[in-house]
Amino acid sequence: MLNKLTLRNIANISFITILVGSIIVGTLLFLLLRDYEEIISDQQLSKSTYESLFVLKYDTERLLTTSNLEQHKKRLLQSQKQFQNLFRALSPKIKDKQEWIEFKNIILSELEKVQVILQDDLFSKQNMMEKSLLRRLGEGLNANENSSYYIKIRDLNSNIEYLKQYEDFLLDELYTFQLNKTVEADKHIDNAKNMLILVTAITFFLLVVLAYIVSQTIKTGEKKLLGIQGNLKNALFELEDKQKILVQQRDTLDYSAHYDSLTGIPNRLHFVEKLKQLIERNNKTAEPFAVWFIDLDRFKEINDSFGHSIGDGVLQEVAKRLENAIGKESVARFGGDEFAIIVENAQHKSDSEVIIKRFLDMLDVPMDVEGYEIFITCSAGASFFPNEAQSAEELLRNADSAMYQAKNEGKNTYQFYTEEMTKRVLERITLENSLRKALSSNEFVLYYQPQVDMSNEKIIGFEALIRWNNPEFGIISPIKFIPIAEDTGLIIEIGEWVIEEASRQMMEWKNEGFNPGYIAVNISGKQLIHGNLEKIIPNILKRNSCPPALIELELTESIIMNNPEYSKNILAQLAESGFKLAIDDFGTGYSSLAYLKNLPINKLKIDKSFVDNLPEDQADCEIVKSIIHLAKGLKLKIVAEGIETKKQGQFILKEGCRVAQGYYYFKPLPAEEVRLLLTSELS
Repeated sequence: MLNKLTLRNIANISFITILVGSIIVGTLLFLLLRDYEEIISDQQLSKSTYESLFVLKYDTERLLTTSNLEQHKKRLLQSQKQFQNLFRALSPKIKDKQEWIEFKNIILSELEKVQVILQDDLFSKQNMMEKSLLRRLGEGLNANENSSYYIKIRDLNSNIEYLKQYEDFLLDELYTFQLNKTVEADKHIDNAKNMLILVTAITFFLLVVLAYIVSQTIKTGEKKLLGIQGNLKNALFELEDKQKILVQQRDTLDYSAHYDSLTGIPNRLHFVEKLKQLIERNNKTAEPFAVWFIDLDRFKEINDSFGHSIGDGVLQEVAKRLENAIGKESVARFGGDEFAIIVENAQHKSDSEVIIKRFLDMLDVPMDVEGYEIFITCSAGASFFPNEAQSAEELLRNADSAMYQAKNEGKNTYQFYTEEMTKRVLERITLENSLRKALSSNEFVLYYQPQVDMSNEKIIGFEALIRWNNPEFGIISPIKFIPIAEDTGLIIEIGEWVIEEASRQMMEWKNEGFNPGYIAVNISGKQLIHGNLEKIIPNILKRNSCPPALIELELTESIIMNNPEYSKNILAQLAESGFKLAIDDFGTGYSSLAYLKNLPINKLKIDKSFVDNLPEDQADCEIVKSIIHLAKGLKLKIVAEGIETKKQGQFILKEGCRVAQGYYYFKPLPAEEVRLLLTSELS
C-alpha cells in the first residue's frame, strides 16, 4: 500500500513537475523564438538600410565621374528616397542610437546642398559637354582658383567628400548593428538548444523511473522536441545562406564601383585610389613614375557615323590593346573616350615613351567591329612624379594639359608636360569664362570687309567678320576665341548672333537708301551639324525682314567633307530657301571634285595661302589658274581673298577673276565707317 501510495505520489509529483516544467520551458521557448524572430526582422531591416545607403554612396561618388550628369541626378534622388524610407522604418529599433540619427540628418542635409549646387546653370547639359565633373575640375581648378565656374565644382567636390565620410560612418554602424543582431540571434539559438538538451535529459531520467506511467507521453514529447530542434537548425542554415548572399552582393557592388562596366578595366575611382597609394609609397622611396592621359581622336565622328553600338565596340577594343601594352591594373577608363595609364619605375622619359609608342603602334592596326573596318588614333600627354607633381590631382591635370597640347599639334601624337602648358590652360580658361558672358554683355561687334569688282573698283558686297571687344583684354582676335567657342559649343549661339546682326544691319542700310549688295557670313562645322540651320537661319532673316538673297553663307571645304551626305542635304534646303552658298578657303580641304559638282553652291573663294606669293611663285600661279578655270567650267562665281598688293590684283584680274577682297582695297570696317563709304559711293 505504501509502495503504491509512494509510487502514486511520486508519479503525481513527477507529472506535476513535468507539467509545470513543460509550461515554464514552453513559455521560455516561446519567448526565445519570438525574440529570435524579432531579432531576425531587425537584422533584415538593417541589412536593407545598409544596402540602400551603400547604393546611395555609390551614386554620390558617380556624380563626379559620370558623363551623363542629368540622368545621374535623377538616379541619386531615387537612391536618397529609398534610403530615407528604410531608415525611417529602422528608427524605432535604434532609439538609443542618437548618433546614427545625427549621421542620417547630416547625410540628407549635405545631399540637399549638392542638389542645390547641381541646379546651377553651370552644370547644365550644354555646359558640361559630355565631360565629367572631375574632368572639368582637372582641366584647371587648381590653376585658376578665382574662377567662379571651377570654385562651384571644387565646392561640390568638397561637399561630396564630406558627405561620403558620414556615409562611411553610418555604413560601419549599420554593418556592426547587423553583426550584433546575428550574434544575438546565435545566442538565442544556443540558449534554446541548451534548454532543450536540459529538458530532454530531465525528462529522460523521469521517464526511466516512471516508464510504466508516462512512456507514451515521453515518446510524444520527444517527437515534438525533435521537430522544434529541426526547425531551429533550418532557421540557422537559412540565416547562413542569407549572410552569404549579402557578402556576394557587397562584392558585386564593390566591383561595380571600381571597374568600368563596358570595358571591364578599372574606372577613374579605382585608378585614383591606386595613384594615391603609389604616391604615398613612393614619397618614402622617391621612386619616379609617369601618368599618361589618353583621349581618342574624332571618336564622336565614329558614334555619329556608325552608331553607339560600334562606338562601344571601339572602346572595348582600345581597352584590350591598352591592357596588352601595359597590363590591366595599370590602365583605366575615365569615361567617354578618355583613358589613363600608370608607368611605374619610369627613371627617364624614354621609359614611359616606350609604352605609349607601343600603344600607338597597336592603334595603327585597323579594328574589326561588327564587320566594319575602323581606324582610330589618339592624343596622349604625360606628367611625372615627383618632379612635375606631388599629388594625384596635379598629375592628372598636368597630363591632361599635355594631352591637349598633343591635340593642338595635329592629334595622333603625344606630349610631355611643361609649365608653359599650365599658363596656356589658365589663359584658355580665363578666355572661356569671359566668352560665356560675352553675348549677354553685348561684347561682340561685326566688322565688314568690302568685296570689290576689280574691273571698275566698285563694291559689290561685304564679308561679316566678328570681333570680341572685351572690357578687360580689349579687341580679341577670332583666331584666339573661335576655337574655344567651337570646343564649348558656344559657336552655335555666336553664329546665330552674327546672322541676326548681319541681317539687321543689311536692312538698316537698305532702308537708308544704300545698296550694299550682299553680306557673306561664315558658318562653322558645329552650326552645320547641330545648329538646325535650315530652320533657324530663315526664321532669323524673316524676323528682320531680310530677303535670303542678301545673305551669302560661306562654308569651308573641310567642314562640308566631314559629313558630305548630311552637308549636301542641309545645303540643298538652304539653297531652296533662296540663300547663296560659297565655299571658303577653296583648295585647302582636299574635297572631291566629283562630289563638289553636285553641291548647290554659287561661288568659290580662293584661299589666301595661294594668293600670298603671286605672281612670283610659279606653283601658286598654276594652282590659282586651275581654280579659276574650274570655277568657270562649273559656272561658279569666284572671289580671291587676301589681295594685299597691286601685282596680286592685276594677276588675278588678268586670269579671269574679277572680284577680290583684301587689305589692298579695304580693311575690315565697323558699320559706321561702311555707312560713310556707301555714302561716298552714292555721291
